[in-house]
Amino acid sequence: MIADECRRIARWFVKNHTEWIENTKLRSWAGKLDIKLTKNGVFDDNGLFQLFVLAILWNNGNTSNAETGARVFTRIKSEYTLENFRLAAEDETIADKLRSLDPEMDKARQIFNTLSFLAKGETESKEVWVKVKQILNMPQAGVKEVDLDRFMRLYGVFNPAKQEHAWLKVKLFLIFREIRIQFRGTGLYQYDPVICCVPDGHVRNALQELKLTEDLGTSIYDYVKASEIVSSHFCTSEYELYDLPLFFWDKKGRPKLTN
Repeated sequence: MIADECRRIARWFVKNHTEWIENTKLRSWAGKLDIKLTKNGVFDDNGLFQLFVLAILWNNGNTSNAETGARVFTRIKSEYTLENFRLAAEDETIADKLRSLDPEMDKARQIFNTLSFLAKGETESKEVWVKVKQILNMPQAGVKEVDLDRFMRLYGVFNPAKQEHAWLKVKLFLIFREIRIQFRGTGLYQYDPVICCVPDGHVRNALQELKLTEDLGTSIYDYVKASEIVSSHFCTSEYELYDLPLFFWDKKGRPKLTN
């Protein structure tokens, strides 16, 4: 049965990837890279901005590889701050430095433009950064319908109708997952797991191999559906593992599992 296979994958992940597990729950990937989202129980602005830096790196070019993106992030994190991107809007010297900071960042201009939009852009006559924080702080976190609306609002900020290509889509799920994990101890921002499982290529491959999905498209609704399926099998009373078991299982060649 599919449910049994998912339980075997969860047990395999917990046994073989202990560096990601704490009390049967997933540890924060962002936390492992020293991104601290909390300050006195609320968002730390620079930590939140750096979470978006990581998500945008993993959304673009050769830094979309998990290890490459993490490596580049570690090198640029001290310079890729909210303050520096705000200064760059007025100072081309700072902007040029940020655009050319790392030779491995082959989509540097695209990454820079998206982060500039986040730091200093405007949407609907409101600063994008203010709008993003308002969406994340909408009340009733953990109510599925509200959180789905929250997700689509954030998606709308980064993917305006006039924009042909998504600035940020799949990795928006990462934003919600990492916030939920890092605020776990406070009880705040405990978004429904339906929007917290990152449906990247490895995860979608695994879903199809397990016959949990038919061929999924690439619309935002397809990605939300994939996240919902993952959460139903890997965020349970026994485990809170999100997408990583499927990610590692597929990436490592779908190792054979035993009971």
